[in-house]
Amino acid sequence: MLVYVTEPNEIDSAAFALLREHGFEVLESEDEAHTRAGEVEALFVRTYTQVTREFLAAYPKLRYVLRAGVGLDNIDTAECKARGIVVINSPGANANAVAEYVVATALVGLRKMPQQEALLRSGQWRNREYMGSEIKNKTLGLVGCGNVGKLVAQKLSSFGLKEIVGYDPYLTEAQFADAGIRKAELAEVIASADILSLHVPLVPETRHLIGIKEFAAMKRGALLINAARGGVVDESALAEAVASGQLSGAALDVFETEPHVLPELLNLPGVVLTPHIGGYTYEADREVSLAPARELVRLASDSVV
Repeated sequence: MLVYVTEPNEIDSAAFALLREHGFEVLESEDEAHTRAGEVEALFVRTYTQVTREFLAAYPKLRYVLRAGVGLDNIDTAECKARGIVVINSPGANANAVAEYVVATALVGLRKMPQQEALLRSGQWRNREYMGSEIKNKTLGLVGCGNVGKLVAQKLSSFGLKEIVGYDPYLTEAQFADAGIRKAELAEVIASADILSLHVPLVPETRHLIGIKEFAAMKRGALLINAARGGVVDESALAEAVASGQLSGAALDVFETEPHVLPELLNLPGVVLTPHIGGYTYEADREVSLAPARELVRLASDSVV
C-alpha cells in the first residue's frame, strides 16, 4: 500500500519506520505523490493539510486518511464517509501533554509572570500592580470534559481548588462524578470560573462559543485558557476583555487563522501566546504519530485475512 505523507516534518519518523516495517511504501515527496496520485491508498496528515473534497478527488484509489492528532477540523469527514474512506486519528495520545500545558499556563497567568518579566527586562523591579494570586481556593471551569479535561481536573485538584465545574453534553452524571467534576450548564461554568479552560473540538456549534456575551458574564479578573482550537474563541472580543480588565489575562495556544495571530493580542499585557505547542512534546509527538500508523497496520492486516 502506498502512503503519502503530506507533512513529513510534522510527523515523528518512528511512524514511517513502523509502516515500512510492515510492507507499506511511504512517500514524503509532494512531486512524486502527484506523479503517482493514482496509486496512493492512504494519506498521512497532521494539522495544516486541508483534506477537502477537491484534495480527495486527486487520489482516486484512496482508502484511508490518517491524522496525527485528535481534531478533525482540517478533514472533510462527510466527504470521506461518502467516498468510503476510513479516517484514523489519535484520540488521547497527546492528552497528558495538553493537560500539563494548561497547568503551566494557569500558574503563569495567575502569577502574572509575563507582566513581571516585562518589568524586569525593562530594568524595573516587581510591581504590586501585578501581584499574582494562587490556584488554591479557586474555581476551575472546564468546557469539555473528555480526555484532556479530565486530566486537567485531576492535575489541578492537587492544588486545593475550591471546586471544579464542567460542561459536556456527552458525559453522564456518573462520568462527571468519577472525574471529580460537578456537572453544570455552560452559562454557570462560564459565570463561576476563576480559571476557564476550553477543551472542545471546532465544529459549527462551537465556533465563537466564547465571545462578547460570555466574556461579560465571566467573573471580573478571571483567566481564560484555550488549548483546544482557535475558532472556539472570538479573539477580538477576548482582546477587548483583557484590555478593559474584565479578564486578568489569557493563555492561547491556538488561533483562528494559524499561523497568523490577531495583532491586538500580540502586545497585550497578561496574554500568554504560544504557537500550538500544547501537545508538542517529544512523548506526545511520537505517540500521536504512531497511533494512527498502528491502526492502519491493523486494519490493513484484517482486510487481508
